Amino acid sequence: MRAPLAAAALVALGVLLMANPLFLPVSVGEADPAYTHTVRSVTAGSSVGLDAPTDEGLDDSNAVVAYADLDPAARAAFDRARDAPEGAFGVESPDERVDSLSYPTDPTLGDGLLIVELDGERYEFWTRTVEREPGAVVAQRVVLQPVAFLGGFLAVVAGAAVGLRERLGEG
Repeated sequence: MRAPLAAAALVALGVLLMANPLFLPVSVGEADPAYTHTVRSVTAGSSVGLDAPTDEGLDDSNAVVAYADLDPAARAAFDRARDAPEGAFGVESPDERVDSLSYPTDPTLGDGLLIVELDGERYEFWTRTVEREPGAVVAQRVVLQPVAFLGGFLAVVAGAAVGLRERLGEG
């Protein structure tokens, strides 16, 4: 009679451990924001919804900004992102952001996304806030969740083995 109870307990424990993504990760701190700057060429089918690198699809409130019209700090950020190997760079401190640019978490045309024209070429200039998870939450996702899931799976297998052994032993 103890074997069925042990089998049920192992299966219940296993299911609980395998369901750990429902209750882990536990938030243990504030998000750690970073501020990104990205530059890409505007091409047909680009993310700004233009069919071609022309004024089609742009209304007057979100018109193309000439490179020369950018604030000097914004020009420096644009140049740094354009010259970066991945076309982007990030900063950690709010003090390192460019005051004339906005940093929304979900950029839209005119707010975190500018179309900049330089030497007849048009570029998407994205600025945004990325909220990164605290290190403890990342550790939970990378280490604790997989280990708990594996332990839960093994507990279910062990519970099934104990239940089958008892059942086969009785037969």
